[in-house]
Amino acid sequence: MKMKKISTIILAAAVSASVILPGATALAYNENGEPETFEELYGNQLVNYLNHQYYFDGEAIPVNESNFYFINSFLELGNYANMGYTPATTLNYLDLAAEYPGDGYGTWGDYFVEYAENSLEMSCILCKRAEEEGVKLSDDTLADIDSLMESMKTGNAASANMTLDEYLQFYYGPGNDEVNFRKVVEKYYLTDAYSKKYCEDYVYSDEQKNPPYIRYALFYAPESADQTTKDTALADATAMKEACTGIDSLSDLINTAYTDGKLYDQGGDVVLFKGQISPEAEDFEAWAYDSSRKKGDIDVVYDSDWGYYVVGYLGTQEQISFVPNIRYALFYAPETDDQTNKDNALKAAQAMKDACSSINDLTGLAKTAYENGTVRDQGDILVPKGQMVAKFEEWAYGEGRTEGEMDIIYAPEYGYFVVGYLGIEKSITDSLKQIALKELSDSILEEIKAKSHDFHTDETYGPAPAAPTATPVPDEAIPTGPDFNPYSTDPTDASGNPAGQNMSTADVLVVVFITLAGVAIAAVIVILIMYAVKNNKNGGNTSSGKSDGKKNDSGKGKSDKSDKSEKAEKSEKKAPAKKKASRDEDEDDEDEDFIGGSDDGDSDAWKKPDDSDPDDAGDEDSDPDDEE
Repeated sequence: MKMKKISTIILAAAVSASVILPGATALAYNENGEPETFEELYGNQLVNYLNHQYYFDGEAIPVNESNFYFINSFLELGNYANMGYTPATTLNYLDLAAEYPGDGYGTWGDYFVEYAENSLEMSCILCKRAEEEGVKLSDDTLADIDSLMESMKTGNAASANMTLDEYLQFYYGPGNDEVNFRKVVEKYYLTDAYSKKYCEDYVYSDEQKNPPYIRYALFYAPESADQTTKDTALADATAMKEACTGIDSLSDLINTAYTDGKLYDQGGDVVLFKGQISPEAEDFEAWAYDSSRKKGDIDVVYDSDWGYYVVGYLGTQEQISFVPNIRYALFYAPETDDQTNKDNALKAAQAMKDACSSINDLTGLAKTAYENGTVRDQGDILVPKGQMVAKFEEWAYGEGRTEGEMDIIYAPEYGYFVVGYLGIEKSITDSLKQIALKELSDSILEEIKAKSHDFHTDETYGPAPAAPTATPVPDEAIPTGPDFNPYSTDPTDASGNPAGQNMSTADVLVVVFITLAGVAIAAVIVILIMYAVKNNKNGGNTSSGKSDGKKNDSGKGKSDKSDKSEKAEKSEKKAPAKKKASRDEDEDDEDEDFIGGSDDGDSDAWKKPDDSDPDDAGDEDSDPDDEE
């Protein structure tokens, strides 16, 4: 995944619309085939759900703020319409006038309102908590917001031949302007700041810090399969177990079985956190957490949702470690570049290093160079072993390294790095942070369910007008079981990975917000909204009226079985755990091509390229915003 510089977030509808808008619509576009009005951009339904006055604990919520979250929710749900899970208009947005196929809602418009209201209220609750606990935006964050607004004005708006106010009104609704939009952005950043603090303060148990590390292979044979299929899967799983001469040989057997088409997916190694396994897979968790379990144990366990797993115990994997923290600037000149480019990159790197009187100077120089395009990436980054390109890691772990030390190193995969040693810092994997975020999400949802706050609108919502419909109403509603992740960027992508899939701490995708780099969680305001709407119906406080490089050994492979209809069915369950776990969860998805580092430190430059590890082919995350 291409990481985004923190100042580029909130390109909202502009990016999202470019992802989901088809080439032909029933609306009137200009001579260049481009929408010219808000209604042409989003269709004729969304506008009927905007401009409602909401209140939170006695205070009026600015209408442009509630509009913002309603637009965000509309785009998020539009992803599922675009993929065929829900009825879609010709613009591939959710058809809000379509009949809802399940219980509790008359139309998809009713569902949409509750979805959006939960998102808005969660944002209000997080901001209230931040105020009560004294969490404020730092000067650096305020500077990032300044940079964001300026970038939108001189970049996005100018390229569209609009003023910034016109641009904001076009994508975020009538009545928006720079001053009011900035307030919404500041509240967004505040929810993020509070979420980071929550993660930092969270106390993890020893069991959470050192969960089991499991190697697995899945022979697909759910309870619904015929007996012959189940017998064959059991026989194949048993044969694989008996053929193992040790835990290491299991990997070769898995690869062979996958190549031969016997496995549902590629299998791999996963970290398994307790309490995140589906009830049907309780034997899997029980096996992993058995107190008598020893490294090298191999067995066959059954999950009625998915089938027979051959499992191997690799031990436990530490989720908290202390690793070098490195400040860097990358002058891109890989080994494949011509010599002139490499020479120029080295000269520029040397000039930057020479200009630094101390490591503190590197931050400002690197930022300036990044902004003018001289530097491809920059920031501060924690360096866990096995994650970075060899030369970068070797320098970070060099003996006798002292704080403040600076150097220039060359990594043939990327080019020249100006590097500075900041010392040793604690690193917490995203898998572990996910536990804290789940607790945060649950606590907020509980407040909503208990109606702890006065959140309401006095206005009502009428039915959405009819819209040209591109697809029929599906027989089933969006899958929203306890293992369904509404923030997966590919909800059709079901895998037998026993750790399932869920949002990364640093990569919660909210369509209106481009994902951030180096942030504990982006837009936690909408965590599990889809799940909350489905499972807290009539219980929530809603009114009538959302490149780092990770070696992913879980290796999600595609099977011939995985056609769209089968994936749609399986995405309800995400077997068998709620949470994605892989060998190195503290990093995000990798992309050799990167478009900007984070001032906070997360970036792509130090990462192993895609072709450096064949296991990376199985990585599950994707980002539609990468197409910028």
